[in-house]
Amino acid sequence: MTVRILHFADLHLDRSFASLGMASSEAIKRREELRATLRRIVDLAIERNVQAVTVGGDLYERDRATLDTGNFIVKEFSRLAPRQVLVAPGNHDPYTPDSLYRRVEWPDNVRVFDSPQWRPVPVAEGVTVWGAGHIGPETREDLLAHLHVDRKDTAVALLHGSNTSFVPEGKVAHCPFSAEEVEATGATFLLLGHYHQARLSPASRPRCAYPGSPEPLGFDETGPHYVLVLDVDDAEVAPELVSINQTFYESHEVDVSGMNTSDQVREAIWSLPIRQQASGTLVRVVLAGQPEPELDIDNAALMAATAQHFRYLDIVDRSEPAFDLDAIRGETTTRGAFVRMMEERIAAACEPDRSILAKALIYGLQTFEGREARRR
Repeated sequence: MTVRILHFADLHLDRSFASLGMASSEAIKRREELRATLRRIVDLAIERNVQAVTVGGDLYERDRATLDTGNFIVKEFSRLAPRQVLVAPGNHDPYTPDSLYRRVEWPDNVRVFDSPQWRPVPVAEGVTVWGAGHIGPETREDLLAHLHVDRKDTAVALLHGSNTSFVPEGKVAHCPFSAEEVEATGATFLLLGHYHQARLSPASRPRCAYPGSPEPLGFDETGPHYVLVLDVDDAEVAPELVSINQTFYESHEVDVSGMNTSDQVREAIWSLPIRQQASGTLVRVVLAGQPEPELDIDNAALMAATAQHFRYLDIVDRSEPAFDLDAIRGETTTRGAFVRMMEERIAAACEPDRSILAKALIYGLQTFEGREARRR
């Protein structure tokens, strides 16, 4: 008999999206789209006739989560009954005295692993899910080192943790473990959460899987996003990543070298190859290169002029106006003295002061031309 499990993680309900600098109305829309993603996941679980749904942590964000969100989760998980829903809290939704996991009344088919100690839950004849959960936001212990199961049942482990073989840049290692530890546990398969990009490991014969975030959460999470459907049959497992997201993030670079009018920049942005689902695509444009000094890049004006083409547009100006510093440096003018002074300071400075002073040099030269020096 094949036992089917649908696994997801890192949905991050109630996320603020403050780091993207988007308007409040767009952030509210993104939060509603995260809820819609959970509805699609539940629908898919019912459609695929799974025996259980597992959640690898970070279902919501504890600092912002409301009882309204808790009741929403309860309602969606209730739709799955009698299928079991097993939740291993992570660092963003740890099992704490004030967490949603303790503040709402869960239906009988939901089990939240409320301890870092491993606990078994049978999900079908011959198949057991072992789970452990975070009880605080800073769990650094290697929980996997404490899991040892026998082989009388097919054991599937559920954890929010960091495989140290591929810690993404800038990602803190929570519950770190090594790839070698997976084999030592005796578990047939390890269902994980924490990393937002999908990964089956090892690629040839997977023993563990990160499904990634089912809905992308920023411009560093491009492309399709997934849930995992795991078929277990006589201790053999077959993992399948299933695309689930309807919202996409895209980043594009526009080279503004040689441009001297904002019309040219606007037309370059209009012509970007955005995916067809434009209503579900959030776009970041990075302006690069060396435009002519007279080009006036006003991000707010550019976004207003191109707004009808995009659901959401973020413009990052990393261009460097092509001032002839050699010529200006030789001038017997206040402008020439300013360039010489700033270049001396830049040469003597260390990062990050050097980058700040380099921007100050550009601002100053723009001011000498009577132009508004806008923050870059």
